[in-house]
Amino acid sequence: MTDEFMQQLKPEKPESRYSPLRLVGILSLIAFMTVLIIVGTFTRLKVINCFHFIEVMMHPALFPEGEMFALKAYFYAPQIPVILFSVALLGTACSLTSVLLYIIIGLTLMPVFALGGGLNYIFEPTFGYILACLPAVLIAGFLIDKDHSIFSLLKAAFFGVLTVHVLGLVYMLLVAVIRHENFTYIMDWLLFESVIKSVYDFSIGFLLMLVAKFFRKFIWILTSI
Repeated sequence: MTDEFMQQLKPEKPESRYSPLRLVGILSLIAFMTVLIIVGTFTRLKVINCFHFIEVMMHPALFPEGEMFALKAYFYAPQIPVILFSVALLGTACSLTSVLLYIIIGLTLMPVFALGGGLNYIFEPTFGYILACLPAVLIAGFLIDKDHSIFSLLKAAFFGVLTVHVLGLVYMLLVAVIRHENFTYIMDWLLFESVIKSVYDFSIGFLLMLVAKFFRKFIWILTSI
């Protein structure tokens, strides 16, 4: 056998999956998505409060007669939809890294949470909603791991949002018990920061996941996929 024939029999060395260019692209996307989560935390979208009538029923003394079915504004922060967008666009691992980076920055470096930051923030009742984003990413990512169909995106958005709000509420109740908080505050939060917000988290999150499905095909530009 000639040397040329022997060379042809040797298996080709596969190209490295984690080339420097690919790693730079992935890290850039993770950093960009972390910034986007911070922006989503402090963005306030003016939407309709679709549950205003319940607020009037709970606190009738605070509202004039006839306001039960009035259309009231609700200022909404699209943090959760941004995270769902990240899952659909980048996948579970990159999205989970972005959320972890966001939490680490908020606890140690900068006040990037809605009510501030620092290690003491773990004692805030709302910190559970931030922590709950981690399992939410895992669940949503699992549901669309190999199937980015519209139905799968719908399931991922629903169960991702449900995870955030259920675990966030459990954390809030634990903090309230430890601090001996007034449970009226918890009920108001449940209505206005979980029930109302979850409706917009799901609807806007699903729409952003559809957008991510379209842009996902262009990710190869930065990640060499």
